Amino acid sequence: MRRYGMALCGALLALSLTACSAAPKPTAQQAPTEVVVSAAASLADVMKPLQSGFEADNPTIKLRFNFGSSGSLQQQIEQGAPVDLFISAATAPMDAIVAKQLVSQSAVKQLAGNKVVLIRPKSDANGITTWTQLTDSQVKHIALGNPQHVPAGQYGKAVLEKLGLWDRVQGHLILGEDVRQVLNYVESGEVQAGLVYSTDAAQSQKVVVVAEAPAGSHPPVVYPMAVLKDAQHAAQAEAFASYLLSPKGQQVLRQYGFTGGV
Repeated sequence: MRRYGMALCGALLALSLTACSAAPKPTAQQAPTEVVVSAAASLADVMKPLQSGFEADNPTIKLRFNFGSSGSLQQQIEQGAPVDLFISAATAPMDAIVAKQLVSQSAVKQLAGNKVVLIRPKSDANGITTWTQLTDSQVKHIALGNPQHVPAGQYGKAVLEKLGLWDRVQGHLILGEDVRQVLNYVESGEVQAGLVYSTDAAQSQKVVVVAEAPAGSHPPVVYPMAVLKDAQHAAQAEAFASYLLSPKGQQVLRQYGFTGGV
């Protein structure tokens, strides 16, 4: 009887093990690869639809953005920030990290272009209408990106110098940490005027474009981009860069007012 019982238990154990081995093993869903993109603050709005379109086509990749002034982003990269793709609003910050061999010159591509404009609060119906009115007594504060690290501020300073206004308005300048802060100053009415990109002004219902910067008054506004040499996810970052330069990506950029890349 004991032998019969042991045989029965053995048979049941074997059957149980066979059933377990035949059952399908559950597979955990692989988390998408996160790509870190440090991009100029003026790209914040347009990157929302670009991110949606790219991630829809590439479900295994998740984009994480770090927006700021190009000069600040450059410094973060030089200090070792884990960035896969850098998109600047000027050539100088990109040239700086190329010089430090953090990016290969051959990897740099031009994403897009932009324009510099003078704006005022929409709520200020009797506000300025020309560049020369920046020196009027009614203009107490003018917002400008800090030329030390904000490309929009550097372009804006060049315009004011070209028009012979820089020395006359310096005492009225309120410096922003990036171009979006400058836009916020104007939107809130804290300042009577500000210098931003045309794409920033186009996304706001609270400002009026007074004038575009005269032709030749500043270096061309360009957005170079490159995958870093030490990028943790270089292949995925290259995929996003290619998407940005594709007809689909360039169409979105044009819809937001940017000029085409190369």
